[in-house]
Amino acid sequence: MKEKLRESIKDYRFWAVAICAVMIAVFLPFNFTNMSIPTPTYYGAASCAFIYLAIALPLIAIAIVAGIKLKKSKTLLLVCGLLTLSLIIRLLFANDVSGDYDFFLSAWVDEYRFMSIKECFIKQVGNYPPLYNYFLIAFSRMDISDMYLIKILSYCGEIVTAIFAVKIIAYVRKQSFDFVIFAIFLILPVPIINGIQWAQCDTLYTMCAVAGVYFALRSKSIPCFIFIGLGLAFKMQMLFILPAGLVILLAKKPEGGKYLLWRFIWIVPLVFLFASSLPVCFGGSFFKVFKVYFEQATVGNTYLGQVLNGHCANILLPFSQVGNGSALYYICLVLFILITAVVEIFIIVHTLKSTNRVLDTEKLVFLCFTLPFASVFFMPKMLDRFFYIAEIFGSVYFFIKRDKISFTASVLLETGQVLVYLQTVCYKYIGGIIVITPLFTGFALILIAARFFKYFPCKKPAFLPVWVDAIEYGKVIKPAAEETQEPTDEPESENQ
Repeated sequence: MKEKLRESIKDYRFWAVAICAVMIAVFLPFNFTNMSIPTPTYYGAASCAFIYLAIALPLIAIAIVAGIKLKKSKTLLLVCGLLTLSLIIRLLFANDVSGDYDFFLSAWVDEYRFMSIKECFIKQVGNYPPLYNYFLIAFSRMDISDMYLIKILSYCGEIVTAIFAVKIIAYVRKQSFDFVIFAIFLILPVPIINGIQWAQCDTLYTMCAVAGVYFALRSKSIPCFIFIGLGLAFKMQMLFILPAGLVILLAKKPEGGKYLLWRFIWIVPLVFLFASSLPVCFGGSFFKVFKVYFEQATVGNTYLGQVLNGHCANILLPFSQVGNGSALYYICLVLFILITAVVEIFIIVHTLKSTNRVLDTEKLVFLCFTLPFASVFFMPKMLDRFFYIAEIFGSVYFFIKRDKISFTASVLLETGQVLVYLQTVCYKYIGGIIVITPLFTGFALILIAARFFKYFPCKKPAFLPVWVDAIEYGKVIKPAAEETQEPTDEPESENQ
């Protein structure tokens, strides 16, 4: 035991995880200054009853299903304990009014509240695509607190995301559905802060991405493409998973056959247009739909659209103060767009070439983690929430692989994201912590790069095996000395 501890202390991954644990332990408690349990005095008895039931009932249903599957066991107790913890945490933050809800979402719902149904669908309120606005329009017609409704919508997305995430893990590992892992997904800090506290909806397009990948791995093209179309209709950030989708589309199974069929790809634009076309039925214009995506491409229509980095923990964070209009701004903008394109193209081409397009499900899940991660890390004008897909797939990949590299990379990314989120939701306590977050995400990307070259090795560069092995095993692995043949005076045989 002592020998294992000594070996762990010598391993850099031990210290990386330890530093992450210290950072979370120091800064996460500041977030609990925002907690406030729902009571009837805030938004009325009906809204209070709704938020309690809407959070508790899905967890109770999951606990019942787990009880049927697991019977009476310690595992069931663990699952119920984690689900109870998930319930308590979400109730603690249900009343937290985030800045985004206060300044944007509530104003949009209020505007819809005083319009007719036809006006609601024709007029584009805010800068979100129509599919999300359908929910805001419905919420404006209800007597329940719209903040609770918005948060519960994201909460439902978190549950569905966790279900498909665990189904991917079970399918790749050829195991049954793991309720413990499912419960762990429901207590990850980033989804909780993003949804029930911040009232953001990143879980909705991520839900579609995870579901789409699950059906892709199962070679079910039609539901896969349906979810891709829905994800794009929810938000443009669904694009982050599409490079990985392209690899899956081009890849072949080790046992033969393809994962996805080209002939069904038309379903993606059809679903997108169908989900976004309701305003047109009331006399609106498709131009406004595409205008929303154009505005989102410039990080919305707020001041963040004028800077290179929207509080994202990526390589461009040090340039966040470079103003629009300067020469440096346009140089960085063009340069990092090109870098992102080169990195993405290299990953895709090298993967397909080095494997002759034959990829197993574990490597495909790894690429679903790597490609969105690399895109957001190098791309300019990224917002603080845009690592969400990578963070979820990082957790999925860890539970599949269950080794030190995947665990360390996932913890580093989660820590960087938690610190970024805390910067937003409790700035007055820990303002400025965001400046160190690229150290965590950057180190995580280095670990992922090493794993990438382990999966898909390059033959030419001689230095690759050295640094890849150094990262994989926590220390430098010296290449074995080549065997040399002693010269002899014996004549060569005729056959030689």
